Amino acid sequence: MNPKNTLRTLAFASISIVATASISQTTHGQMEFMAEAMHPEFFSRDLVLFADGLNLDDTQEVIVEAMFDSYNDDFESGWAATTQRLNDVADELKLNKPDNERDTLKPVLETLGAWLEEKRLLDQGLLENVKTILVAEQLELWPSFSQRLYREKHINRGRLSGESTDLYLIARDTDLSGTAESIITPQLEEYAVALDIAMRKRDAILQGNPKKLFDNILNDNNGRSPELVEAEVKSRINVRDINDRYIEVISSSLSDQDGEDFRLRALNRGYPRIFRRTPAQRILRQAAENDAYEPEIHALIIQLETAYLSELLVLNYDLLTLTRRHDPKVHKNRALAGQIRKNGGTPEKLTDPTRAIYKDREAVGRRYIEMLRDILSPDAFLELEGARRWVPRDEQPYGELSKPNRVPVGPDGGLSIKGGSGKSGKGKGGRSKPNPAALTRPKGNSGTGNNGGR
Repeated sequence: MNPKNTLRTLAFASISIVATASISQTTHGQMEFMAEAMHPEFFSRDLVLFADGLNLDDTQEVIVEAMFDSYNDDFESGWAATTQRLNDVADELKLNKPDNERDTLKPVLETLGAWLEEKRLLDQGLLENVKTILVAEQLELWPSFSQRLYREKHINRGRLSGESTDLYLIARDTDLSGTAESIITPQLEEYAVALDIAMRKRDAILQGNPKKLFDNILNDNNGRSPELVEAEVKSRINVRDINDRYIEVISSSLSDQDGEDFRLRALNRGYPRIFRRTPAQRILRQAAENDAYEPEIHALIIQLETAYLSELLVLNYDLLTLTRRHDPKVHKNRALAGQIRKNGGTPEKLTDPTRAIYKDREAVGRRYIEMLRDILSPDAFLELEGARRWVPRDEQPYGELSKPNRVPVGPDGGLSIKGGSGKSGKGKGGRSKPNPAALTRPKGNSGTGNNGGR
């Protein structure tokens, strides 16, 4: 019998049984870590992380590489033995089919549970072996290295917006000067400690006790209590809030330009739907960077872009506030939905409060693009990348590039936000700018066009 086919058949059988048992979505979330049973925790590529994080010398690198090889051999041997035990279980189940699902699944879960404990000991053993070859100065680096190792391997377990952001990666991508890096080092170290504690607490709740989880499956007790779901959601919120808090702490320690760059990169990484560049941002920036226009036209485009970014700032702040409030409710609702249906109830249908704001933002963008059309000639507008989508086909001219000739002005001679052709009064405007938290308040000149996600 082909071991791979046997194991595959056994896996499908187990999944069918689990599905039949109507396990809740959150329990499925707990079962995600079962997939990790088939893969080692550490790979040869992690050697770079060990060497960098612990300042290993050449001799130590060779020793650690040998430890990795031994660890990998032990893992492969252990998983092969587990696979054989699972295949034996499958053969036995095929010969003597149990009378109920519990007796079918019990030997499978017991085998997997034993391997998970064996794998945990292998993982811990590798780390302990590495520590034995470190000198005193390197041992002092171990706490920060351990935090980095755990962060990089488990940061992607986030489910809420902003939960999976790694500010160390943001700092790396921001291309800071050596002086700036030294300035924010203490804040990053504080962040690493706080995030490590929060992530480990979250993951402990997510994984729970494998033995208890298996017992619950066997006893058809697949629901999670609302209290446990609430604890999970709160642990996720805590991770997210640490990220958001230190985005502000770190960006406030930098210069205006570096701080804005760091903040926007981090927000775009954590909340991409909100902070990625809008179509209006892209087309306005294109026009602002075009030095072929006459000075008067160029000045009006900059004025238009500045006004748009000011309105966009308000809308994005509203979206961030609502998203941070609504995301946990969605996660909690999904986690409990299966159990509610199993008990004969109907899960609450949540209304997304951000939908109306996104529509407002889209309308504002269209309004400013219409004003840009008023400033430029039809041909000049169509020269901008992506501009044709904003012009009806029957209005798209074909011919020589004509000179910009429509400049909407207001009573004071400045740019008219209402537009000069009557087309630009669409959308909602006139919203007063609040004093949002520094987390979303850009620094420096908002007319630079760098207010969008990168």
